[in-house]
Amino acid sequence: MNVCISKKMSNFAAEFREELYMYTNNKGIKTALDGEVMFVESMREMKNLATMRTSFNTVVFCRSGRILAEVGGLQQIKVQSGQLLLIPHGKLVQPMLVSTDLEASVLLVSDHVLKTALGNQINIWNRAMYTKELYVVEEAGWLNGMEEYARAIFQEDRQPKLFREVFYSFLRTMLLMICESLINNEEMQLGQDESTTHDKELFNRFLQLLGREDKKHRPVSYYSEQLNITPKYLSTICKRVSGKTPLRWITDSVMEDCYQLLTQTDLTVKEISNMMGFPNSSFFGQYFRDEASMTPIEYRNEHKGIR
Repeated sequence: MNVCISKKMSNFAAEFREELYMYTNNKGIKTALDGEVMFVESMREMKNLATMRTSFNTVVFCRSGRILAEVGGLQQIKVQSGQLLLIPHGKLVQPMLVSTDLEASVLLVSDHVLKTALGNQINIWNRAMYTKELYVVEEAGWLNGMEEYARAIFQEDRQPKLFREVFYSFLRTMLLMICESLINNEEMQLGQDESTTHDKELFNRFLQLLGREDKKHRPVSYYSEQLNITPKYLSTICKRVSGKTPLRWITDSVMEDCYQLLTQTDLTVKEISNMMGFPNSSFFGQYFRDEASMTPIEYRNEHKGIR
């Protein structure tokens, strides 16, 4: 896997598509909207999956069997028959266990298309994915019908003249149904959302900046300057929208990159420290231990067997 952990969005998406084709041997992949949406008919075709930071928002339809995955470097998620696994754009995911009886399909949607399809409701998705970290949608009666429609719309030999409009309509319906399920989750009810639309827009721009940076280990002021606001105002917005400080967001993103580099490359701790922008490997080691409760080498030894 390329050790560069952040790329220009178009190149990153293209490289992710190439990586997906490598995993599937180009079997069962359907594309739409100029490659910004992809559909993998059977997850069984995805062999030897390794840790990856997805450049697409990913929806996994689990019809039978189960999946165990690690999201964000530490959090383990279990998905069972009848459930959806949601992986937001830019999130680190590591498949750990896929049962032999797994029957699942995968829908991948670029960030641009997701935002276009959801419109103002993108805030529901962002709140659920990035603030509440709700990656599993419980069984719902509409899932099977929606997946069947997804299969049908991708298998059209002859696309209708209004395909783009039809496809966006389908995508918006499906994503809104997912958001409706997320809204009804008890976790989404906790904590009153007092943020304004302007707050959410600035917060989303902060997340985009964070996702594009090669070296994320930077002070809050670095990001606030690019948003033309003060560090204090950025902190207020982040706390109001997500309940987390911008420093916490930066640290979490830095750690995800560290987890990926430790498990998917043979770079030394010193090389990773330099790449991430730390002043020295000792500082990096202490930073990592404070967050992961283990050293970088201990994390690598514990996780590299799952590569």
